[in-house]
Amino acid sequence: MRNIELFSPSDHLLLSRLIFGTGSLGSSICYEDAAVLLDHYQEKGGTVIDTARMYGNGSSEEIIGRYLSLSGRRNHVILSTKGGFPPKENMHLSRIRPSALLQDLEDSFHALRVSHVDIYFLHRDDPDYPLSELMPFLHKLVSSGKVRFLGASNWSAARISQANAFAIAHNLTPFSISQIQWSLAKTTPAMWEDDTIICMNEKEADFYAKTHMPVMAFTPLTRGFFSKAIQKGIDSPSMDSFAAFKTPLNLLRIQRLEILCQKYQATPSQLCHAYLINHTIHGLAILGAKNLSHLKDSLEGADLILSPEDIAFLSADT
Repeated sequence: MRNIELFSPSDHLLLSRLIFGTGSLGSSICYEDAAVLLDHYQEKGGTVIDTARMYGNGSSEEIIGRYLSLSGRRNHVILSTKGGFPPKENMHLSRIRPSALLQDLEDSFHALRVSHVDIYFLHRDDPDYPLSELMPFLHKLVSSGKVRFLGASNWSAARISQANAFAIAHNLTPFSISQIQWSLAKTTPAMWEDDTIICMNEKEADFYAKTHMPVMAFTPLTRGFFSKAIQKGIDSPSMDSFAAFKTPLNLLRIQRLEILCQKYQATPSQLCHAYLINHTIHGLAILGAKNLSHLKDSLEGADLILSPEDIAFLSADT
């Protein structure tokens, strides 16, 4: 499985391009099933487990903590978690404050049964909160050994750029990696009915292409949009829930994806992941596999190489 590197003056991480996502652990996936999935993921070369304090109201982290403790695998994986998620009843009530972030991090340590995490993502942003207060606090998390690398989840490229410029100017730790919604489908926050997320668009893509900052893409399969469209047909009743995504461009991309599936004898899921990890932007795909069959399908396509021409063919707007 291909990897991507994170560097700092004093640290280094080698991340597999396919990330084990854990949003369903503790809700639809029990511990026993999670252990099977995690074992298989690592057997196939996966190295990164991504979770968040809010996943399953903490149950995701608890399952991961139990798994790492019983398996003795903590030092064999890269562990990332996220904090600062707003209250679900008011997604615009920011918790991007040192006290809330520190409490979330300590709660994560307890659930995960660890004393540090490799990557700590801020799970949302508050553009009104001054970077002059936030970045020194985050730097202390790194310098104290609680966190190795900083990540921004659903932060705009402009805000990350401002944060990193401030950090570099004041000898503080910058953000090294980002998480946003990115897939072959061209989407907007409105399509997801969540105006607090950031979707890949031309402005965001330009930033990541210029800075080479890695991007962990969440919902890289657009909830199965392409797989279901190709397998069952775009007019199938099973596609009714995807009405918002049925734009002319996305319908064109279904057709082009199907052509490449035939060319490479690959599944839609494998091609959707390959689109991200072969892109000129340094992409990583967060797997949302809920069963072993889906996970195997994704991992079997981990080393699929798409040419620049393939990426351009899939990406073209016309």
